[in-house]
Amino acid sequence: MKRIFFYLVSFFTLLALQEKAESKILVGDRINIDKPARAETLTLGDEIIISQPLLKEFIGIGRKMSASTDSYRDFIGAGIRIDFSGRARKDLFLVGNSILAEGRGDGNMTAFGKNLRLKMSLGGNIRASAETINLDGNIKGKTALWGKDIYIKGKYGGDMVIYGNNISFDPDTVIKGDLSYSSPEEKDLSHIRVSGIISWNKPFTDRIKEKAPVEKLKKLYLFFSLLFPVLLMLWLFPNLFKQTTYISGHNFIKCFMGGLALIIPTLLAIPIIFITIVGAPLGLIVTSSFLSLIYVSRVFPAIYIGSLIFGRMKKGNLPWVMAAFTGTLLFTAVSLNPTARLFLNLLSIPAGFGAIFMGRIKLVKRLRKEGIL
Repeated sequence: MKRIFFYLVSFFTLLALQEKAESKILVGDRINIDKPARAETLTLGDEIIISQPLLKEFIGIGRKMSASTDSYRDFIGAGIRIDFSGRARKDLFLVGNSILAEGRGDGNMTAFGKNLRLKMSLGGNIRASAETINLDGNIKGKTALWGKDIYIKGKYGGDMVIYGNNISFDPDTVIKGDLSYSSPEEKDLSHIRVSGIISWNKPFTDRIKEKAPVEKLKKLYLFFSLLFPVLLMLWLFPNLFKQTTYISGHNFIKCFMGGLALIIPTLLAIPIIFITIVGAPLGLIVTSSFLSLIYVSRVFPAIYIGSLIFGRMKKGNLPWVMAAFTGTLLFTAVSLNPTARLFLNLLSIPAGFGAIFMGRIKLVKRLRKEGIL
């Protein structure tokens, strides 16, 4: 009972405050403001139609909004499609998928969307961000545009900053301030009038690519992505690692043929596993295990070459660590050449893959001979 009383008191208090604040909240499928709005107005609806002046602040949220009005205070509109025409004496803020705005404004304008068509005369600044921007303006303040395809026409009294992929200017465009634009290619702007300084910059992502050593990072990634699992295998399964390295070098031809005999049937079996009753779970397990073995096994013939270099060192894991480092470095260096990488993988993947299974087969035979299995 106390909770119900509390809710009732809160409800009537809000109603009283709404009357005191001289504000209106309109909710409905179709909202039509056909009389001058003398109070602050918040509208929530599917379709909002405004045909009379707005004397106070206005906030509208709907699927479709059509406003032909004279707004004396800030106008905020959000929707899928927004059509604004008339005058905005204060700031104008529009957010939507498709925005069409025509008229004049005494303050600033901000528009965010996908497709913007703006034909405005503004006493302040304009900021717009969209995939496509078509701006025909008479702007006294600054202009900032972010988009993909941007078309500009009109007169601009302040500085202009543009970030876009395809930027084009109407021949009659006049910019009294500085023009700074960022695009993939520098443009010939001799057909427009710019009183200030014209500066061009490549997009930020392109500048990062130029400054960052991307190719070096790719080479380092290729090296360490092989070295880490190899060293992890040496640490967790040292006997398996050493045996696989030894077999891949001493019995290269036999490992190569055995690896082919295992890889080809596995590649044929994986699609069949996916369409059976057990389906995707078993197929994903088999695929991930198979790809992991393929990725690691291909470096073992190169590690064998490294073991020949450091084989005379003292016993312990250090010679094998050095062999793994040298073999991985050798494999990575040869792989930098596309043609050499192709032939290297064709030779080393079956040999390393076959060496892993040949070592396991020898282990099983030895355990059976000793009576353990």
